[in-house]
Amino acid sequence: MNLLQKIYVLILLCFCTLSCAYNFRGFVARDIHSIAIPVFENRTVKYGIEEQLTKLVTDAFIKDNRLKLLDRKSADSILLGEIVRYNKAPFSYDDQENVKDYKVELGIKLTYKKSSGDKIIIEKELRDWSLYSSQETEEDGLEKLCEKLADDILKGIMGGW
Repeated sequence: MNLLQKIYVLILLCFCTLSCAYNFRGFVARDIHSIAIPVFENRTVKYGIEEQLTKLVTDAFIKDNRLKLLDRKSADSILLGEIVRYNKAPFSYDDQENVKDYKVELGIKLTYKKSSGDKIIIEKELRDWSLYSSQETEEDGLEKLCEKLADDILKGIMGGW
């Protein structure tokens, strides 16, 4: 084996060794293994939206399974959410000027922190919207939006925003 081949084998071994260190936890600190997600606060006039969004976020973390969902006293970290904006408005009209689609919007403030010492890991404000047709209900549009936000929140927490 010549010198060039030996270097190639050494580089290949280093690459293989380093690639084994990859994990699927994302950017979550190594000492965080669990999360608590209390019901988000609702600062809007839309009744019940806090429970709907909290349930979908909780379901997303359960399905993802990288952090164990625990109660607030037992968890390593806590995700606090506050719904600060809700708006529904016509988005498009047909030829007779009847509403064809509606746009629903939500604004959320999130705080993700360690349970011990209350060290804040992430503070983020999210704003998103979704469309639903006039044949659908407002709840249908809100469900789509909350599902999208729950997915964004999971990806943001696990990916380090």
